Amino acid sequence: MEKHRQEEVDRLIADLDFPALYRGYTWKNDTWEKGFSEILGLEREVTAAARDQALGLGHVQKIARRAGLPDRTDCAGRIVVILYIGSAPAYWLMRESGETARIVEEQIRGFGPACASKLLRFAVPQVFGAIDTRLVRIFGRGDPEKQRYPVLDLIAERSGGRWAIPAAQPGWPEEYGAWTGVLHALANVLNREEVCCPHPEGFAAAGLRSQGIWAAADVEMALSCYATGVVGEECAPLPVG
Repeated sequence: MEKHRQEEVDRLIADLDFPALYRGYTWKNDTWEKGFSEILGLEREVTAAARDQALGLGHVQKIARRAGLPDRTDCAGRIVVILYIGSAPAYWLMRESGETARIVEEQIRGFGPACASKLLRFAVPQVFGAIDTRLVRIFGRGDPEKQRYPVLDLIAERSGGRWAIPAAQPGWPEEYGAWTGVLHALANVLNREEVCCPHPEGFAAAGLRSQGIWAAADVEMALSCYATGVVGEECAPLPVG
């Protein structure tokens, strides 16, 4: 990892209470107190489909609805991408995170960077986390007022009163690989220092997590909670950005 990214990772570890932020994550009515039941159900379904190489339109539409996309997403049959070898995440995913996001994005009409990353996050939560406009504004570029930890060379832009992540920018999808690396670097430190992730019981029972161990998606949830707090109550981000 480049020196400037490692420095920001070190700052994040020193500054943020990751377990508290994880517990504070919410998406509509889905909360830690409710066991993150919607996330749990979607992870179980999408990871099972990814292992069977059966990701398709139904899964795409569920991710789109969760992100608030208009009902016009589409894909031609199954999504052609290998994410698992047997029951284990494919060994090349960490090295080729950006290319994997590109492969997924190109096969789905109506999906942009944010939703492509969300599909990967639910398909392989051990490896991937989502990226959206709030995260880019805090951890990337485009909103100097809100930027806090510049670990990404990725830009969010205002578009019609909302924010978007332009897919045509030079940093996409390569910087999604950098984001994946940051999430794993943070998870490695938290796990090494025995800072336990307070997963609701259902995740370990379903075999989706090891008790107390941070996965990439868990770290992203904590960072998303932090980013939401910094951004405050504004217009909703544009998911297709």
